[in-house]
Amino acid sequence: MIKGMSDTMPDLETLALTLYDIGAVKLGKFKLHSGRTSPIYLDLRLLVSYPQALRVATAMYRNVLQTLTFDVLAATPLAGLPIGTALCLDMDVPLVYPRKTAKSYGTGKSIEGVWEVGQTAVVVDDLVTSGDSIVQAITPLKAAGLQVSDAVVLVDRQQGGVESLRDLGYTLHTVIKLDHLLLLLQENGRVTQKQRAKVLKQLELSS
Repeated sequence: MIKGMSDTMPDLETLALTLYDIGAVKLGKFKLHSGRTSPIYLDLRLLVSYPQALRVATAMYRNVLQTLTFDVLAATPLAGLPIGTALCLDMDVPLVYPRKTAKSYGTGKSIEGVWEVGQTAVVVDDLVTSGDSIVQAITPLKAAGLQVSDAVVLVDRQQGGVESLRDLGYTLHTVIKLDHLLLLLQENGRVTQKQRAKVLKQLELSS
């Protein structure tokens, strides 16, 4: 059993402790996909190796998704796909996902799955930094005739992604923000006040 987990409905504290205890929250110096350097790295792809942790994350996503109206889930490749699959099974909602590159054989599809033109899709990703990966997923979805206005992520790194997507007309819904995640970890002795303050300062987040 992963530390901090219980049989009750998970909350943000349970989520934060679960992510830390499986090694999905790492402190140090890391280069991100965006090219930026960060004092914290969130490796949410580890969730697939911890079924109980994935169940916690799935429940937290579900809480947000249940407030939205949509026909299909759309997972980003590749980080969002395991999460999208878990949600598809949990919520009994169809899943589609854009390919990184369109097939050069067979049907030549750029979107995998079944959908109808005019249906509404909500994009699911693991986290957001700049928002680029979500935009890259939305483009082929809209080209395929799907309507997209919302996206959901587990963690918002609070580095401009929400604002960038808003400027493009999309609403990003997040389960937890990075500063709140760090606060919960500090309150539960997983990180020190000094470690938390260092991350917040380097990311220019208020403490």
